[in-house]
Amino acid sequence: MTPLSEIIRLRHLPALDGIRALAVFTVIFYHAGLGAVPGDLGVTAFFVLSGFLITLLLQREHARTGTVSLRGFYARRTLRIFPAYYALVVFSLAADWVLNDPWPSYRALSAFTYTLNYHNAFFGHEGPLAHGWSLAVEEQFYLIWPAVFLVLLKTGRLRLGLVAAILATLIWRTFLVSRAPQHYVYNAFETRLDALAIGCLMAVLCQSPGFVRFGERITRPWAPIVLIVLLNARRLIPESLHYAIGFTVDSLLVALLILQLMQLSSHKGWTWIEHPVVRWLGLISYPLYLWHIWGIDVGRKLGGGMFLGIAVSIALAACSYYGLERYFLRLKERRFVDSGRKAPVPSTSGSQTPMPVASLSGLASERAP
Repeated sequence: MTPLSEIIRLRHLPALDGIRALAVFTVIFYHAGLGAVPGDLGVTAFFVLSGFLITLLLQREHARTGTVSLRGFYARRTLRIFPAYYALVVFSLAADWVLNDPWPSYRALSAFTYTLNYHNAFFGHEGPLAHGWSLAVEEQFYLIWPAVFLVLLKTGRLRLGLVAAILATLIWRTFLVSRAPQHYVYNAFETRLDALAIGCLMAVLCQSPGFVRFGERITRPWAPIVLIVLLNARRLIPESLHYAIGFTVDSLLVALLILQLMQLSSHKGWTWIEHPVVRWLGLISYPLYLWHIWGIDVGRKLGGGMFLGIAVSIALAACSYYGLERYFLRLKERRFVDSGRKAPVPSTSGSQTPMPVASLSGLASERAP
């Protein structure tokens, strides 16, 4: 088993593509009709993973340059996220118009402005892009977090600020549970921020030798227990508290599991998470999430059921990734990564070790449900 102290300095963090694959298929199986599958756990995993990876990137850029280029950050996010997303929006808008199911103007506006989460919060889930609410939550996070990161880092309150954000989100969501519609509590940015903030906090804590030692101690004997508790959290926590404290508990358990799986990926019994097929599915998890509603619908209409729908979803995702996204990914790599190949990044010992940013930049492919 590779120690966490070594893993967090690797060019390619293990298991993360596999975790993406698990997360996206949790969502797909749920939307395909398997109600027993906890689809929102896949969403939570994407949120935690996005906060973790984005914060690692910000820390490494700050270690290299002493600051964070907001223009560069937004340009990278634009090249990574926008092309595939807006291709889906335009296709869905045109397809529904041809199918005589035109969108209301407010739905189209929310789709184009990355505010589908608040569309869902006020109007409920409707249309082929209802699942885009989580992408809107992440985009709103990307919009504010780099600047907040710089402010908190400059004032020395990075950890405190993240803990405060987690607690404030939990308190606010608990307050709203009995006062607001359930779909508002589920979709709004300010009620789901804790999952992203927990991922951010995990990245910040990974620079602490004490936390790294803790992550190493809880891995091999505790990983199966964390996984079992995570999958049974709804039975352990009363249903009335699921939308309150339950989301936070899920996020904390997901964060622990990510730490554990990164270390266990080379250990017997867990190597499947680094299998080439699993990693490839994780690689295309963003377009898989984007297109799976259309894929499932096509599978049903063709009479092939869930498995045909999943196959169609994978085919659509592969077309999106290889036919569209890779061009913009190469453009992003040439423009923003090549110049940082000799960038020093912080190690857990507090020293600086040369480490390219390319691998993490490629890993942060935000495709959250």
